[in-house]
Amino acid sequence: MSYLSTSAIVLRRRAYGDFDLILTVLTKDHGISTVIAKAAKKSTKRFGGILEHFDGLGIVYRQSRGKGLPILEEATLERNFGVVRSDVLKTAYASYWSELVVLWLEADEPRQDIYDLLAFVLDALASGKVPPAILSLLFQMRFIGYEGLRPVLERCTCCQKEIEQLDQKQFCIDLRQGGIVCNQCPGPDNQSVTIGKGTLKQLIWMAKEDLGKALRVRFAPQSMAEATAFLEAFVPYHIGRVPKSLGFLRQIRVTSNDDS
Repeated sequence: MSYLSTSAIVLRRRAYGDFDLILTVLTKDHGISTVIAKAAKKSTKRFGGILEHFDGLGIVYRQSRGKGLPILEEATLERNFGVVRSDVLKTAYASYWSELVVLWLEADEPRQDIYDLLAFVLDALASGKVPPAILSLLFQMRFIGYEGLRPVLERCTCCQKEIEQLDQKQFCIDLRQGGIVCNQCPGPDNQSVTIGKGTLKQLIWMAKEDLGKALRVRFAPQSMAEATAFLEAFVPYHIGRVPKSLGFLRQIRVTSNDDS
């Protein structure tokens, strides 16, 4: 019987029966996995209450006999994100990022790039040194970039003219074509999503710099609103699903007056 040992981030957890927990985790070495933790709610000795949302764990699990879920044998806490869970706004952002990963990635497909990205933004979220809204822009730009879906922001998707060649300050977004459209080209029927040239340049820089440097960009309130509206329309459109957590995030953001 083979055992797998790896680092993992808890994306989802739900009760199963009276004592068990089913966890969906993003592992560093094996991608998305869903495992069952037997008697996790009954025995504090085995897991000690560490199987919480967003926490970074070192886990050992094995395939069960037959067609059952892999069984979690051991877990140790590597990163404690209790500070995220105790803040409703941070929880809303972390839940959105986690759901994007669950909805898009294939099970058991190694994706260390996504693991490293999620671990990075969760660490920064917990530190409190970077506004959650900035971290969300970074996560979304990098996530869709890693998946080959990065929006075309440097040039018009229709005529291919670079934005520096175009004498305009505002662009409409064509979600279907995957990028911006200039004023000289026919735009989409629904032009409700628009974005300024300055915001485009900031997102391009955020997508290309290393993770640490990418967080140095500072968005004015108008640019933040544009970038947020754009990515929260673009990402769900291109993964083919609107995460349930996005509605929760938007609601909490309004009540929290998060305009950072």
